[in-house]
Order: sequence, then C-alpha cells, then structure tokens
Amino acid sequence: MKQDDINEIEWRNPANWTWRGPLGLYASKRDTRLLVPKAMPMMGWTLNFGHPGWTGVLVALAALALVLAVAQGLFT
Repeated sequence: MKQDDINEIEWRNPANWTWRGPLGLYASKRDTRLLVPKAMPMMGWTLNFGHPGWTGVLVALAALALVLAVAQGLFT
C-alpha cells in the first residue's frame, strides 16, 4: 500500500477527527501531510495535529504576530 492510500484511509477515518463539521480538528500520526482538506473540502484546509511539524507552524505564526504587534507599536 502506498503512502497516498494510507493518507486517504486516515483522512476518511472518523476517529481521527474531533468533529467532522467545518471547524473539526484532524490528528493522525500515520498521515504524512501537514495540511489536509477539511472534512468538508469546500471549507478549506486544516492542520494535521498528529504531524510533528504542526508545532513549528504555530510557533512561527505566533512569532509573526508578535513581530507585527511590536512593529506597529514602534511606528505609530
């Protein structure tokens, strides 16, 4: 079985979703994708919270928000 098949099986498994609505969270350590389609794909994408790289993404976003807040304070 190829990894793409495993990713698809994991994505379809309801046990990997906290809630399968538009705000549902996804976590699967077997799925290698960092970003996956929402349970309702037309609603966009979500992070795979089972992937080890998600913490880095969240730290980078928090750092960006902090830098923007400090920059705004310096220039206003």
